[in-house]
Amino acid sequence: MLRRAFGCVRVFSGLLALCFLAAGQAVATEQSSSPAFQDLLLRLHEHPALRVSLAERSHWQANADGSMGLPDPNFTLGLNNLPVNEPTSFDRYLPSSRSLEFKQVIPGLNGRESLRDSHLARAALVDLQRQQVLAELELRLVTALAERRRIEASNGALEQQMALLAERERWLRGEMASGAAVYGRFDELDVKRVEIGEKKITLAGEAERWQAELRSLLDQVPPEGILPEIQPRNWTGNPQSLLKIRIEMGKLAVARAEVVARNAAFDSDYAISAAWQQREAGENFDGDDWFTLKFTTTLPIWSSTNQTPKLKAAEANVTKLMAQQEQQLRELTSDYQTVLANYRTAGKLLAAIAQRQQRLKALEAANQRRYEAGDLDLDGVIRPALKLAEVEIDLARAKKQRTIAAARINAMLVEENP
Repeated sequence: MLRRAFGCVRVFSGLLALCFLAAGQAVATEQSSSPAFQDLLLRLHEHPALRVSLAERSHWQANADGSMGLPDPNFTLGLNNLPVNEPTSFDRYLPSSRSLEFKQVIPGLNGRESLRDSHLARAALVDLQRQQVLAELELRLVTALAERRRIEASNGALEQQMALLAERERWLRGEMASGAAVYGRFDELDVKRVEIGEKKITLAGEAERWQAELRSLLDQVPPEGILPEIQPRNWTGNPQSLLKIRIEMGKLAVARAEVVARNAAFDSDYAISAAWQQREAGENFDGDDWFTLKFTTTLPIWSSTNQTPKLKAAEANVTKLMAQQEQQLRELTSDYQTVLANYRTAGKLLAAIAQRQQRLKALEAANQRRYEAGDLDLDGVIRPALKLAEVEIDLARAKKQRTIAAARINAMLVEENP
């Protein structure tokens, strides 16, 4: 009877292992065709953080569109030089007149073009920053899904261990009923069950945490089993393939546009104005219409105390950003190498754990043969099965580490075909 019972446990263990293997194979084949995962990525585009970026880009684009336009003209209606005692008289005093004036300010073309280019550079920078936000959101999504996959696999392995412990307890009770001194081994079972219970409590708390993360990202909790295998992109060493370097280059473009704008401030602004005046005929004046034209320009007389210091400040900002870009490249190169090492280490660890799994399976099969031959008790078969369940937990953890490392690499590099 014990043999049949343990056979059932072994069938359960084998089915669970096959489920893990099938899940891994399904994920691997789902790499290039995972509509459920693609739907989640599309849903990320509705995240408020990306809508903020889109609104900010529209802000700078609209400013660029309006930069080349002229300011509104001024129109003035005037009553000029009226005497206080006769404010309605226009025929007794020569200076009294009615007037209509027009004035149009014309900022320098270079200044308007540099302002437009500065706004366009800021809009382009916001586009790059939006890509960075999306990459970070995708990394958070993959991390949450990978953690949930680990939790699910770990819970399955713990349930398998609980089933094996229950089978061991039944066998010990049978041994105790036959007079064997195995009573003290029940305490070991109780301790093991408590340890498994603690692990399940920890996993339950982690599951709630990652569900909250998914709600924050997607406003929903997607079903299990939709995460494909994440393959890392290959970095050829080109700095412009790094997303943060492109952002630094965007900041540098904004700073250089500011230098151009400061240079344009040395140029002159202009204005044209026209005025028409009318005085009625009187005893001292025959009456006539007067017309006045004016042209105004600015001269950078005080540029040494106004424009020049601002230009130097803008140039210093460019120098600072160039140094920051070089520093960022060094740090990102180190980060990439670190994450790539983590990815490769996780892959090697998966291979090593799989080898340990195969050896445990071989030991379990050998002990099963010895048990069936009567050379070994049932406990000698259950112990390798318990170790196999622990291997499943280690495999799930290493697989999670490799998936997250691949996602981190992809978040660092520019997606060429977004």
